[in-house]
Amino acid sequence: MTLHFVLSDGGMNVTKHPSPPTGLQALEQSDALPEDITPELKKVLQGSAFRTHCDVCNRFSEEADCQKNRLLRELTGANVSLIIAGVLSGLVLASGAMRELLGSLWTDRIVLTFGFVALVMGALAAMLTYWARESDRLRRWLSLRSGAETARHSAFHELATALMDVSLSGALQGLALIREHLLNEQRSYLRARAARHRRSSERTTMLGGFATALTFIGGSGAIITSFVPGQSWISVAGVFGIAAATYAANRDSLYLDKHNSDLCEKTAAGLDQIAACYDAVETEVQLGNRNTILSFTNVIIELLEAEHQQWREGCSQVESFINDIEQRTQRIGSAHNASPAVTLEGEQSSRDRILRSVPLPDS
Repeated sequence: MTLHFVLSDGGMNVTKHPSPPTGLQALEQSDALPEDITPELKKVLQGSAFRTHCDVCNRFSEEADCQKNRLLRELTGANVSLIIAGVLSGLVLASGAMRELLGSLWTDRIVLTFGFVALVMGALAAMLTYWARESDRLRRWLSLRSGAETARHSAFHELATALMDVSLSGALQGLALIREHLLNEQRSYLRARAARHRRSSERTTMLGGFATALTFIGGSGAIITSFVPGQSWISVAGVFGIAAATYAANRDSLYLDKHNSDLCEKTAAGLDQIAACYDAVETEVQLGNRNTILSFTNVIIELLEAEHQQWREGCSQVESFINDIEQRTQRIGSAHNASPAVTLEGEQSSRDRILRSVPLPDS
């Protein structure tokens, strides 16, 4: 996005102009191509084979993004619903302190309300998880994204192959297009994507640290309560801490920020090394070795395909995340059938670990 600042009588106006297209979108638009492009190269870019690959890539990319966004919305909603259900159920543990402050009547009403809302949140989590699984969003997302990447690579491979039969000026122009709209475009994309995942990972880490602090306060509050009755409200911090830690762990499993950022940075570094060889490739083409263009393109494609395969393998964790969400919702339902109070998974064991880790005063 390009910003232009324009002075007017009322002050400074900012007008936004869309950034020029890159990648296959730029090659599809004739007005985005260089003005001095050779007719033979323009004919290749307007050919049915190249255009078909571009259409497939655009169609699959749009549908893949749609499936991804729906999947993330549904699983994030299920995760948040489960955390709310666990927090409300865990607050029942502080019913003793509430009874002293509010009396038996209001405490019973609040506990009943918390239990009802927790059941609703559990049901909502079950519904969202069912939608995500039965709609087969994960498989469709991965399949469509793979199809889009295959079409993208096929389009540039088609272009590189066609450059074997054009003039020298056309071949050099085609090589420049491959560098700009495949190599440099993917370098910029991967660096930006790695930065986004790094920022997201930092937010998850900060949330995890905050959760650790709350859990420690809750564990210490449990010790205080054992010596000062009526202070059980302090342990409520542990409930929120466990909830925040669970959400952070689930968020990390869903977005795979660390894995994806490392993968993007590694692939971008490999593309940087390929970009450093561009002058040598251009020299070989000028000397008449047109096969260098195809080899140059294939090396880029092979590196991008390896990155995509590793990304798909990492996404297998999302399937485990869906299974974990389903198991949690089932446990919430069974826990409510067994007793009116539902706790976060691992809450009691986490509290026991905290109590064991905090040294008790000498008796």
